[in-house]
Amino acid sequence: MKIKQHEDIKDIFSIFHDGVISASSLHDESIILDIEIQYLSERINPEYTGFKVSLYGFCDVEFSTWPSDLKSDPEKITDIKSIFKPELEILRANIKNNKIEVVCNQHSHEYDYCGGVLLFTLNSAEVQDASGKFYSIEDLDTLCTNYWNK
Repeated sequence: MKIKQHEDIKDIFSIFHDGVISASSLHDESIILDIEIQYLSERINPEYTGFKVSLYGFCDVEFSTWPSDLKSDPEKITDIKSIFKPELEILRANIKNNKIEVVCNQHSHEYDYCGGVLLFTLNSAEVQDASGKFYSIEDLDTLCTNYWNK
């Protein structure tokens, strides 16, 4: 169930606010992100801890860091493996110049930055749970709304 509208893809990351991108795997022009977000995934199954988000046509990626030392200059990281090596906590998402922008925290002291802004281009996305079930943006919105209304 591919999600193709940029606004809807941005909303995936907004719905997964406070979730953590814990792993990534690159496949040609796509990437699969493991997003740990227990408070939403356990509503589907108490044993689930997150979702897989597949991003197709994933390119033009960069991560602009927020240096831990305020006197340091931000760094632009374009190597995908380096970007996703630390866990990135999702704060919010926007659309900027027809790209998806995901604002993230980064809590590991192994790195000289405490977060940053992830910016990328893509064609479409898919979201699935641990059982392999796919979710539309409407399904995710309902899941999120039900959580916050509880």
